[in-house]
Amino acid sequence: MKTRDRIVETAKRLFNESGTGSVTTNHIAAAAGISPGNLYYHFRNKEDIIRAIFDEMVAYGREGFTSIAFAPVSDPLRSMEEIFRFIQNFNRRYIFFKRELPSLVLGDPVLKERYKASHQATLALVRASVDRAVQTGFLRPLDEEERQGLAEMSWLIALFWINYLEVSGEKIDESSLERGIAISRMLIEAFMGREDISRE
Repeated sequence: MKTRDRIVETAKRLFNESGTGSVTTNHIAAAAGISPGNLYYHFRNKEDIIRAIFDEMVAYGREGFTSIAFAPVSDPLRSMEEIFRFIQNFNRRYIFFKRELPSLVLGDPVLKERYKASHQATLALVRASVDRAVQTGFLRPLDEEERQGLAEMSWLIALFWINYLEVSGEKIDESSLERGIAISRMLIEAFMGREDISRE
Protein backbone atom coordinates (compact mmCIF):
# COMPACT_ATOMS: atom_id res chain seq x y z
CA MET A 1 0.00 0.00 0.00
CA LYS A 2 1.31 3.44 -0.91
CA THR A 3 2.18 5.77 1.95
CA ARG A 4 -0.57 8.22 1.06
CA ASP A 5 -3.17 5.45 1.04
CA ARG A 6 -1.86 4.10 4.34
CA ILE A 7 -2.24 7.53 5.92
CA VAL A 8 -5.85 7.77 4.72
CA GLU A 9 -6.74 4.27 5.92
CA THR A 10 -5.08 4.85 9.30
CA ALA A 11 -6.79 8.20 9.76
CA LYS A 12 -10.15 6.71 8.86
CA ARG A 13 -9.73 3.98 11.47
CA LEU A 14 -8.63 6.40 14.19
CA PHE A 15 -11.39 8.89 13.37
CA ASN A 16 -14.00 6.13 13.48
CA GLU A 17 -12.68 4.94 16.84
CA SER A 18 -12.09 8.27 18.58
CA GLY A 19 -13.52 11.11 16.49
CA THR A 20 -11.58 13.76 14.61
CA GLY A 21 -11.22 16.12 17.57
CA SER A 22 -9.01 13.87 19.67
CA VAL A 23 -6.85 12.55 16.81
CA THR A 24 -3.84 14.61 15.73
CA THR A 25 -1.58 14.26 12.72
CA ASN A 26 1.10 12.94 15.10
CA HIS A 27 -1.31 10.20 16.21
CA ILE A 28 -1.98 9.31 12.58
CA ALA A 29 1.71 9.27 11.67
CA ALA A 30 2.60 7.07 14.63
CA ALA A 31 -0.23 4.61 13.92
CA ALA A 32 0.76 4.48 10.24
CA GLY A 33 4.38 3.81 11.17
CA ILE A 34 5.79 6.91 9.49
CA SER A 35 7.35 10.17 10.65
CA PRO A 36 5.29 13.37 10.95
CA GLY A 37 7.46 14.85 8.20
CA ASN A 38 6.52 12.01 5.88
CA LEU A 39 2.85 12.61 6.60
CA TYR A 40 3.21 16.33 5.87
CA TYR A 41 4.84 15.49 2.56
CA HIS A 42 1.50 14.04 1.49
CA PHE A 43 -0.97 16.18 3.49
CA ARG A 44 -0.65 19.73 4.78
CA ASN A 45 -2.85 19.16 7.83
CA LYS A 46 -5.65 17.06 9.31
CA GLU A 47 -8.29 18.91 7.30
CA ASP A 48 -6.50 17.88 4.12
CA ILE A 49 -6.69 14.24 5.23
CA ILE A 50 -10.40 14.54 5.99
CA ARG A 51 -10.97 15.98 2.51
CA ALA A 52 -9.12 13.03 0.99
CA ILE A 53 -11.33 10.64 2.94
CA PHE A 54 -14.39 12.52 1.73
CA ASP A 55 -13.23 12.23 -1.89
CA GLU A 56 -12.89 8.47 -1.32
CA MET A 57 -16.39 8.42 0.17
CA VAL A 58 -17.85 10.15 -2.86
CA ALA A 59 -16.25 7.75 -5.33
CA TYR A 60 -17.14 4.65 -3.32
CA GLY A 61 -20.71 5.77 -2.64
CA ARG A 62 -21.47 6.91 -6.18
CA GLU A 63 -20.28 3.64 -7.71
CA GLY A 64 -22.20 1.47 -5.26
CA PHE A 65 -25.40 3.51 -5.34
CA THR A 66 -25.51 3.78 -9.12
CA SER A 67 -24.82 0.08 -9.70
CA ILE A 68 -27.84 -0.83 -7.56
CA ALA A 69 -30.24 1.99 -8.44
CA PHE A 70 -29.96 1.63 -12.21
CA ALA A 71 -29.46 -2.11 -12.57
CA PRO A 72 -32.29 -3.89 -14.46
CA VAL A 73 -34.72 -5.13 -11.79
CA SER A 74 -38.13 -6.76 -11.76
CA ASP A 75 -38.86 -5.66 -8.17
CA PRO A 76 -38.24 -1.93 -7.52
CA LEU A 77 -39.04 -2.32 -3.83
CA ARG A 78 -36.29 -4.92 -3.54
CA SER A 79 -33.94 -2.51 -5.28
CA MET A 80 -34.88 0.20 -2.76
CA GLU A 81 -34.10 -2.17 0.10
CA GLU A 82 -30.70 -2.99 -1.38
CA ILE A 83 -29.95 0.72 -1.76
CA PHE A 84 -30.89 1.33 1.87
CA ARG A 85 -28.63 -1.51 3.04
CA PHE A 86 -25.76 -0.24 0.93
CA ILE A 87 -26.11 3.29 2.34
CA GLN A 88 -26.18 2.02 5.93
CA ASN A 89 -23.08 -0.12 5.39
CA PHE A 90 -21.49 2.91 3.75
CA ASN A 91 -22.42 5.03 6.77
CA ARG A 92 -20.82 2.52 9.13
CA ARG A 93 -17.67 2.42 7.00
CA TYR A 94 -17.32 6.20 7.47
CA ILE A 95 -19.15 6.53 10.78
CA PHE A 96 -17.02 9.43 12.03
CA PHE A 97 -18.17 11.57 9.12
CA LYS A 98 -21.81 10.78 9.80
CA ARG A 99 -21.45 11.61 13.48
CA GLU A 100 -19.64 14.89 12.85
CA LEU A 101 -21.26 15.92 9.59
CA PRO A 102 -22.48 19.43 10.58
CA SER A 103 -19.27 20.48 12.33
CA LEU A 104 -16.98 19.05 9.65
CA VAL A 105 -18.88 20.61 6.76
CA LEU A 106 -19.59 23.96 8.38
CA GLY A 107 -16.06 24.25 9.76
CA ASP A 108 -14.26 23.80 6.43
CA PRO A 109 -15.34 25.98 3.47
CA VAL A 110 -13.55 23.72 0.98
CA LEU A 111 -15.21 20.59 2.33
CA LYS A 112 -18.54 22.41 2.47
CA GLU A 113 -18.47 23.08 -1.26
CA ARG A 114 -17.46 19.50 -2.04
CA TYR A 115 -20.19 18.13 0.22
CA LYS A 116 -22.80 20.42 -1.32
CA ALA A 117 -21.90 19.23 -4.83
CA SER A 118 -21.95 15.58 -3.74
CA HIS A 119 -25.25 15.98 -1.91
CA GLN A 120 -26.92 17.58 -4.91
CA ALA A 121 -25.57 14.92 -7.27
CA THR A 122 -26.76 12.07 -5.05
CA LEU A 123 -30.18 13.63 -4.57
CA ALA A 124 -30.38 13.94 -8.37
CA LEU A 125 -29.71 10.19 -8.63
CA VAL A 126 -32.51 9.48 -6.13
CA ARG A 127 -34.82 11.79 -8.06
CA ALA A 128 -33.93 10.03 -11.33
CA SER A 129 -34.82 6.74 -9.69
CA VAL A 130 -38.19 8.16 -8.62
CA ASP A 131 -38.82 9.49 -12.13
CA ARG A 132 -38.04 6.09 -13.60
CA ALA A 133 -40.40 4.38 -11.15
CA VAL A 134 -43.20 6.75 -12.21
CA GLN A 135 -42.46 6.30 -15.91
CA THR A 136 -42.55 2.51 -15.64
CA GLY A 137 -45.83 2.62 -13.74
CA PHE A 138 -44.42 1.24 -10.52
CA LEU A 139 -45.43 4.45 -8.77
CA ARG A 140 -48.68 6.26 -9.43
CA PRO A 141 -48.51 9.46 -11.50
CA LEU A 142 -46.80 12.17 -9.44
CA ASP A 143 -46.41 15.86 -10.14
CA GLU A 144 -43.10 17.72 -9.83
CA GLU A 145 -43.55 18.62 -6.16
CA GLU A 146 -44.50 15.09 -5.18
CA ARG A 147 -41.56 13.55 -7.05
CA GLN A 148 -39.08 15.91 -5.44
CA GLY A 149 -40.68 15.42 -2.03
CA LEU A 150 -40.48 11.64 -2.30
CA ALA A 151 -36.84 11.84 -3.40
CA GLU A 152 -35.92 14.08 -0.48
CA MET A 153 -37.83 12.02 2.09
CA SER A 154 -36.24 8.80 0.86
CA TRP A 155 -32.77 10.33 0.94
CA LEU A 156 -33.29 11.82 4.41
CA ILE A 157 -34.29 8.47 5.92
CA ALA A 158 -31.37 6.64 4.35
CA LEU A 159 -28.86 9.41 5.09
CA PHE A 160 -29.62 9.86 8.78
CA TRP A 161 -31.02 6.51 9.93
CA ILE A 162 -27.82 5.51 11.74
CA ASN A 163 -27.62 8.93 13.40
CA TYR A 164 -31.19 8.47 14.59
CA LEU A 165 -30.37 5.09 16.08
CA GLU A 166 -27.27 6.35 17.86
CA VAL A 167 -28.81 9.46 19.41
CA SER A 168 -31.79 7.34 20.48
CA GLY A 169 -29.43 4.99 22.31
CA GLU A 170 -30.35 2.09 20.06
CA LYS A 171 -28.05 -0.66 18.90
CA ILE A 172 -27.02 -0.62 15.27
CA ASP A 173 -27.66 -4.18 14.19
CA GLU A 174 -29.52 -6.12 11.55
CA SER A 175 -32.83 -5.71 13.39
CA SER A 176 -32.61 -1.91 13.57
CA LEU A 177 -31.51 -1.72 9.94
CA GLU A 178 -34.45 -3.89 8.89
CA ARG A 179 -36.72 -1.47 10.74
CA GLY A 180 -35.29 1.36 8.67
CA ILE A 181 -35.98 -0.64 5.53
CA ALA A 182 -39.57 -1.22 6.66
CA ILE A 183 -40.06 2.52 7.20
CA SER A 184 -38.62 3.28 3.76
CA ARG A 185 -40.90 0.67 2.27
CA MET A 186 -43.94 2.27 3.94
CA LEU A 187 -42.94 5.60 2.40
CA ILE A 188 -42.64 4.14 -1.10
CA GLU A 189 -45.89 2.19 -0.78
CA ALA A 190 -47.74 5.42 0.02
CA PHE A 191 -46.97 6.53 -3.54
CA MET A 192 -47.88 3.25 -5.23
CA GLY A 193 -51.19 2.34 -6.77
CA ARG A 194 -53.37 0.03 -4.66
CA GLU A 195 -53.05 -2.80 -7.15
CA ASP A 196 -49.25 -2.68 -6.87
CA ILE A 197 -49.39 -2.83 -3.08
CA SER A 198 -51.85 -5.72 -3.06
CA ARG A 199 -49.47 -7.79 -5.19
CA GLU A 200 -46.66 -7.51 -2.62
